Amino acid sequence: MLCRNIGIIQHGELVENTSMKALLSKLKSETFILDLAPKSPVPKLEGYQYQLVDTSTLEVEVLREQGINSVFAQLSAQGVQVLSMRNKANRLEELFVTLVHERKGESA
Repeated sequence: MLCRNIGIIQHGELVENTSMKALLSKLKSETFILDLAPKSPVPKLEGYQYQLVDTSTLEVEVLREQGINSVFAQLSAQGVQVLSMRNKANRLEELFVTLVHERKGESA
């Protein structure tokens, strides 16, 4: 691993200086892209914000306290096969943007 600690500077002020793990733990949710097998049934997920992008791509927002296991359990019970999964956005980039916007709100 190349980077263990991260510092975020905004307008010349150090606004974060912590470990990567501690910084990522501040994310409240993550959006995952699930690639589904062709001809999968249309999925329905209880307790999650989700969107079927096309017939074989599902976007699911997972809150930190929810975890992702239930998503797979629900999809499996419906006969939906997940071929691959990836984050929608770079988590560090997403967190950086969130932190910078929160700081702008404080100074406004």
